[in-house]
Amino acid sequence: MINVKEALSRVLSNVSALETIEILVENSLGFTLAKDISSPIYLPPFNQSAMDGYAISGDCKSYKIIDEIKAGDNNSIEIKNGECVRIFTGSKTPKGTTAIAKQEIVTVENGGVYLNEIIKPETSIRKKGEEIKIGEIALKKQTLVNPAAIGLISSLGITKISVYKKPKIELIVTGNELTKPGLKLENGSIYESNSFTIKSALEYCGYNCKINFVKDDYNSTKSTIEKAIKNNDLVIITGGISVGDYDFVGKSLTDIGVTQTFYKVKQKPGKPLYFGIKGSVKIFALPGNPAAALSCFYIYVLTALKLMNGNKNPELEKRIVKISHFYSKKGDRAQFLKAKFQNGKVTVHKGQSSAMLSSFVDANCLLYIPEETNEVKEGSDVLIYILP
Repeated sequence: MINVKEALSRVLSNVSALETIEILVENSLGFTLAKDISSPIYLPPFNQSAMDGYAISGDCKSYKIIDEIKAGDNNSIEIKNGECVRIFTGSKTPKGTTAIAKQEIVTVENGGVYLNEIIKPETSIRKKGEEIKIGEIALKKQTLVNPAAIGLISSLGITKISVYKKPKIELIVTGNELTKPGLKLENGSIYESNSFTIKSALEYCGYNCKINFVKDDYNSTKSTIEKAIKNNDLVIITGGISVGDYDFVGKSLTDIGVTQTFYKVKQKPGKPLYFGIKGSVKIFALPGNPAAALSCFYIYVLTALKLMNGNKNPELEKRIVKISHFYSKKGDRAQFLKAKFQNGKVTVHKGQSSAMLSSFVDANCLLYIPEETNEVKEGSDVLIYILP
């Protein structure tokens, strides 16, 4: 059994980015850039008006209106001292413009404009290339493509980009006791929730998966896992990884030829966590208890997925914050506690059982208590992992 630090280190050192692909910018949300993006143009491509108003020339109290420029006009107008043009936001400013007088500070009479306020030179002018100059790097490699990035890339006129491929994922759910929601619940059975939980967590983080269900039987477990490894980049298994008489996942993985990177972590929840590799395929076997499975997903599986996706910051965001109350830890394992961080302090939720998802619903972080720490005093500094 290894500690949390070593387990994370083995994930980080054994997982790397997948191959790169070229996709349309409009389809790139959630992908990670595989190359720097250099700007092919100036942004903005010309001096623009930042306001609806009047482009003025010179330092005068009044100006003669000589023309009008709308957004999109390909104008070649030049204004001289004492002249101005009516202009609108985003329009190319005419040659000779010294400032834009917004319409709220002028009086228009008899074909002229009178300033009601003093304005400084270059007021409300967006200068050519003030955001990005031609040839400059607009976005660096390993940047996660979010809505703003898509907008920026599109504003440069770029339609295709190189990104890291997203991993193909299969989720395998094991257990004889599981009944699908909507069916009659027989005595001794429970409704299955891990497929919904992990699939939703994957989708929330920008990934998709195929789902397979398998009973607690060696042959079907082995064949299902073997097929999943052949057809995917990452396989997630829930349940069946402990050492009970009907836990066949571990034996199946060994017989398939998966190299075990680690099995069992000195943590709570999620002690019977498995991580292995076969060829380029990564395999995680998570505990069957729902809260334990979800905690392990966020700390370990999501980290691996982000690495495969080329993300330069694969781990959950970590913060040092104050705890709002005293907390006593039982046992010598590290703990990931479902908690709520707000108003500068973190509070541990009631119901920390590996089987309880109810306390996860309102959690926005996992509070980490190291294995060597037994008590945490109110107001002490603690480490939290911010949930997506």
